Amino acid sequence: MTMLGDDDIVLAGEHVLGLLDAANEAAAIARIVTDAAFAAEVDAWRLRLMPMVDRNDVAAPPHIWPAIKSALPSPTQQDNKGGGNIRFWQAIAGASSMAAAVMAVLLLQQPSPVAPPQPGAPLVAALGSETGMSSITARYDGASGQMLLTPVSLKTGELYPELWIIPADGTPRSLGIVRADVPSEIRINAALRGFVSQGATLAITSEPEGGGPGGKPSGPILASGKIVTI
Repeated sequence: MTMLGDDDIVLAGEHVLGLLDAANEAAAIARIVTDAAFAAEVDAWRLRLMPMVDRNDVAAPPHIWPAIKSALPSPTQQDNKGGGNIRFWQAIAGASSMAAAVMAVLLLQQPSPVAPPQPGAPLVAALGSETGMSSITARYDGASGQMLLTPVSLKTGELYPELWIIPADGTPRSLGIVRADVPSEIRINAALRGFVSQGATLAITSEPEGGGPGGKPSGPILASGKIVTI
């Protein structure tokens, strides 16, 4: 398994906390699919930060920020590393006080073994083309039925990108028109959620306004990829 550096660990933490911009978020999701060590680090961050979920913000104890300051490298050391740690902690400072408290606890604790993925883990897919001209990432939350699509490079000309789910039976089912220029979030129809599962294929085709005629794809496949669990 590949050894991760400090910047990789910071990137995984920023991904879990939702601090990345669209381009870096897309890159992180794509890496989760292809890099087992990075995916494990993302799972580890998610488990560490789980106490933050569905809880009200609380004031951090007075000793927290001095502890963070003493645990961080000196400014000279940070500069020599390209400022990655500075960027991470500046972002953390803008988050809730609960997040700050959790981060401080993590700094002061010894590393813990990575636990296996928990049931209900998000599904992701990295969609690409053989030519490398099109690339888009997808992240699906089965509990809410929400799917986030983040285009890295996707061009359809005057047509529209339509997203399809292709389960084991090989029949494409439309999930709707998505954006080619900015991230978009769609809610999967309850009748189709059962098809969005590990091993199924997501595909993007270029279609006329309103979608493929008769609910079937008519244009070329711009990008496709298998759904996996992280």
